[in-house]
Amino acid sequence: MKKFWSGLLIVCLLLVFSGCSSSNETDDLTMDKFIEAFNNSGEDISSGMSSDEKDFVDKEKKPMYQMIGAKDGVIFDIGKDVVKLYEYESNAKIKKAVKSFDPLMEDWPIRGKFILETHNEKAIEIFNNVK
Repeated sequence: MKKFWSGLLIVCLLLVFSGCSSSNETDDLTMDKFIEAFNNSGEDISSGMSSDEKDFVDKEKKPMYQMIGAKDGVIFDIGKDVVKLYEYESNAKIKKAVKSFDPLMEDWPIRGKFILETHNEKAIEIFNNVK
């Protein structure tokens, strides 16, 4: 009988720990990971810097992210196209914003707490491939 209860306890503990440790890959996404991906993409990125400086995404150059309920954002150009990356507090807040600003935001790609505003196909590809 003692072995039965010990075995049952071990099975229960395994179920509890396996359920608590599961995480979604989008939970690991950060603004820095997206910026690094764009900086390392080899694309012609411009943040309005002088031509003497290396082109990269400037984290300090911000769009008006508060107007769509985001908590942070960055803006830069790839080639001649504007790219805006917004970060929300949660995926639920993104869904609420998309619903509020429908149809403006309905086609913007979403990954976890992040949403991308651009028509540049390369930027969308980079955004979708960030790990």
